[in-house]
Amino acid sequence: MPEIALQQNCASLTDLVDAESFGAEIGAPSKQTDSGFYEDGPFFAGTWECEPGVMELDLDLTEFCHLLKGHWVLTSESGQVTEIKAGDSWVFPKGWKGKSDVKETVRKVYMMIT
Repeated sequence: MPEIALQQNCASLTDLVDAESFGAEIGAPSKQTDSGFYEDGPFFAGTWECEPGVMELDLDLTEFCHLLKGHWVLTSESGQVTEIKAGDSWVFPKGWKGKSDVKETVRKVYMMIT
C-alpha cells in the first residue's frame, strides 16, 4: 500500500541543494536550490528557491506551485503579466513560454507532472 510522502516546514527548510536553472538565464545567473521529496513516474514534488534574476521559460511539463515567500512576475509570450506574491498558488500549463522575473527571492512548493 502506498504511504504519504511528507516534507515538513517547507518555508524554513535548510537542506536545499544547488539545482540546475529552471530556464535560460538572461544576464547574471541567479542561484537556484531545491529539496525534492517525492518521485513516482511522471510526478515530482518538492521545495524550490530562486534568488532575484530574469529567465526565459519554455516548459515541457505541467506544474502546480504555491509561493511561500517572495515576489515573482511572469510575462507570457503573448504578453499576459501575472504577478505572484507569497500565499499565491498557480499552475504552469505544459507548453507555457515567457519571461520569469524574480523580484525578491522566492520559495515555492511544487508538484510537476512530466
